[in-house]
Amino acid sequence: MDQLRPGDPRTVGRYALSGRLGAGGMGQVFLGSSPGGRPVAVKVVHPGLAADAEFRRRFKREVEAARQVGGFHTAPVVDADPDAEIPWLVTAYVAGPSLAAAVAEHGPFPLESALVLGAGLAEALEAIHRVGVVHRDLKPSNVLLAADGPRVIDFGIARAVDASGVTAHVGTPGFMAPELLAEGTVAPACDVFALGAVLAHVMGVRPFGEGPSEALTYRVVHKEPVLDGLPAPLHGIVQRCLAKDPEARPDPAQLLESLSSARQNSAWLPQPVQEMLTRYPIPGTGPGPVQGSGPTADNSGWTAVAPGPPNPGTVLQPGPPGPQQLPPVLFKGSIAPVAIALVGHSLRLLLGLLLGIFTVVSATDSGDLSDSTEVALVHAALFAIAVWLVRVPAMWMIPLTRDLLRPCELEVGQNGIQLQHGGRRVRYPWHGIARVVVRRADSPAGWAVCVAPAAGTGYPPPRGPRTPLCYLERKTGWIIVVPVHRIRGSRKEVEGVLMRYGGPRWGGNG
Repeated sequence: MDQLRPGDPRTVGRYALSGRLGAGGMGQVFLGSSPGGRPVAVKVVHPGLAADAEFRRRFKREVEAARQVGGFHTAPVVDADPDAEIPWLVTAYVAGPSLAAAVAEHGPFPLESALVLGAGLAEALEAIHRVGVVHRDLKPSNVLLAADGPRVIDFGIARAVDASGVTAHVGTPGFMAPELLAEGTVAPACDVFALGAVLAHVMGVRPFGEGPSEALTYRVVHKEPVLDGLPAPLHGIVQRCLAKDPEARPDPAQLLESLSSARQNSAWLPQPVQEMLTRYPIPGTGPGPVQGSGPTADNSGWTAVAPGPPNPGTVLQPGPPGPQQLPPVLFKGSIAPVAIALVGHSLRLLLGLLLGIFTVVSATDSGDLSDSTEVALVHAALFAIAVWLVRVPAMWMIPLTRDLLRPCELEVGQNGIQLQHGGRRVRYPWHGIARVVVRRADSPAGWAVCVAPAAGTGYPPPRGPRTPLCYLERKTGWIIVVPVHRIRGSRKEVEGVLMRYGGPRWGGNG
């Protein structure tokens, strides 16, 4: 949580504000307290949206519907003023991480925890649909984990944003139902599809794979989900949720019955995630500053989680953190893989030169080659092999030498991702990133930090001597920023930092 900035309000309605939780395309989110001292999340709409009459109309209608939603597994809207000069709403504060953050930091959940999670989400959808609201953007970052169960946030508000034209569409690729993508059809069955995708996600399965939003959208609409990694009975439940035909999907009540009957015990969160909750204290109930928070904002709504403290062992840039932002995390480069590659290319270059010299000398000593076609063909083949051996090292020796003298540095902060290598500085601001993952790229990158650019953002050239890092992987459309082995830090450390700063853009590992 950041401190309030000079231009931030100190009160909204009757709520006193004490910190800044986030900001995004829809507005800003503050930590506040009610007159009775209860912590709340206060969400103030962006002034540009406040001037949009259609947005105001939809916002008022959706807030009125959302205020009717109750149940044990939602973070309800407790107050709002859609007619204010700058509209605002207040939701219950949830002291816990998002499901996306928990999976990114600790990996897939055990089956029993996933079944309990699914039952809680099904119960939440029951309460949401009962009052005629469709969530439209159920995803791991819109599910917060509390000690007594999951909480679904931001239900209904997505429709108001969609009507304003601020975003091309509301929703997250991979969790949007095919009928919503293909025809724009909005119905409760869309949320059931999203619930199935969330349950697969929490078990470490990506039913429609990874990649840019366009590729995910195509697979959701035209391909069947791949659920090989899901154990029974979750496999069958998720398969029914992800049916292409909305009529073939179960409703939340049927899902709740299936999930509840499949549970063997009431195990909730795995131990590492339970310990993670201790980093999200309720304001005013414990010593020290708040290190985490409930829902904050991203560019499509209110769906991120405020970043927590950096992992121990990561290298921070010098200087104390300012009052308005956390310090960026800097990963120094490792010269070992560059040195190994340079030695390998040098040996290949030497072998090619020796073979070329041998071929020329042998051809000269053989005299007139017109009477020995076979010998001429052998010499030609050897010379072609020599050229092939020399060609690649000749292209890569200079870039590798430059990288050896000036190792790359990866910086991840609140402004985005920045890589410095070979005299180049490449920046990827968060507003230009649709997704960021750590995945296995094509050889020789291996595990690498990869980004999918946001709509309208350009792509770099494919890999070559001039672009050994920050290049386009042609087959998948991912931008390979940097292989993990090129920097000093474990894959888990890199994933943890990207998860904290990337918020809803973090897509996990593949």
